[in-house]
Amino acid sequence: MDRESMAGERLHATLVVQHIGQLVTMAQTPVAGAAGPLGAIEDGVLAAMGDRILWVGRAADMNAAVDADGAAIIDAQGQVVTPGLVDSHTHLIFAGDRAAEFHLRHQGVSYAELLAQGHGILATVRATRAADAAMLRELGRARLLSMRAHGTTTVEAKTGYGLDLRTEDRCLQVIAELGQEPGLPRIVPTFLGAHAIPHEYRDRRNDYVDQIVEEMLPAFVGRAYFCDVFCESGAFTVDESRRILVRAKELGYRLKVHANQLGPSGGAALAAELGAVSADHLDHVSDVELNALRTAGVVGTLLPGCSFTLRAPYPSARRLREHGLTVALASDFNPGTSYCENLQMMLALALSAMEMELEEALAAVTINGARALALADEIGSLEPGKRCDVVIWRMHDYREFGYHFGVNLVDRVIIGGVVV
Repeated sequence: MDRESMAGERLHATLVVQHIGQLVTMAQTPVAGAAGPLGAIEDGVLAAMGDRILWVGRAADMNAAVDADGAAIIDAQGQVVTPGLVDSHTHLIFAGDRAAEFHLRHQGVSYAELLAQGHGILATVRATRAADAAMLRELGRARLLSMRAHGTTTVEAKTGYGLDLRTEDRCLQVIAELGQEPGLPRIVPTFLGAHAIPHEYRDRRNDYVDQIVEEMLPAFVGRAYFCDVFCESGAFTVDESRRILVRAKELGYRLKVHANQLGPSGGAALAAELGAVSADHLDHVSDVELNALRTAGVVGTLLPGCSFTLRAPYPSARRLREHGLTVALASDFNPGTSYCENLQMMLALALSAMEMELEEALAAVTINGARALALADEIGSLEPGKRCDVVIWRMHDYREFGYHFGVNLVDRVIIGGVVV
């Protein structure tokens, strides 16, 4: 049913969330009673039919618009309600851990040095190759449940810890199976075969790029929505990354780029050149590159968990905003540089260390996260016709985000119209 027909008649709801103190819609189209940059509605109600939002508005207006007879009723008890959080950059599927490396780094060994010595990503590759699908599925499910518990309802999940056809295939299969399990966050799969040069190709990196372009990308068409590359010193050059991404685009993949994390790698300029959906990290991005990203409509995704873990300077969200970029925040959940499933933590870090205002940060983990996945028409805001992914928070004023930190503020999570 389209939005116009929903707006024009009294429709039957299967779920109603009422007594909402602040209904933070993040609406991109006008909603009656909504105010401010977040489209907030005081004393709000949200109604859904199946997995779709049917109506949002003021409690006083609901009876004229919605038939709630027989609907499941949720009492929000005056608390804040927002869209489900969207984590647009994670490395969800892997085995093993790198706790020892975390402490080595704090003793002065840099991430780049670890990578050059065959540690870092390649250590996780060894563990992931040794894990069967059942183990990877169990690990992935536990992480998704943790993300859900912290309010995330959509998760981008990268491969990139297989680095061979067989293991990358296994990881994509696990992602697909987890995506079919009811009650888990929605999963958007990304192929990241260009994460590192595997050990067996250390002295013939061109052969590995050939394998990505000629074997892996064609094999995974339709199974991964995005293709990503780690365009960075010690990983993949601009020319290698361009070759991979151009072929991916020809095959129908949407593009993402790990760009300018460890230095001025040229990844941001490449993301703009090829029209990537997002360029992620951007710790060392130039003004010229930011202008190019804005012109190309590329979302800038910032990953404060990496700066926290690596004890590195945080990139400025204000700088991206002043250049006109759409800014998303994501966890970059991974075993080496951001072992954290909690987007609430990323929001708090953005407020404290990245020159981000609260309203911008909330947009960055909802509607802008959706934009970083090319899914803003489906998720990221509470509007009729969109997927009913909703979080009820243990707060009565949304300004508690970032202020009340270090604890989980989620009361209840709704995914696809179902309380989970």
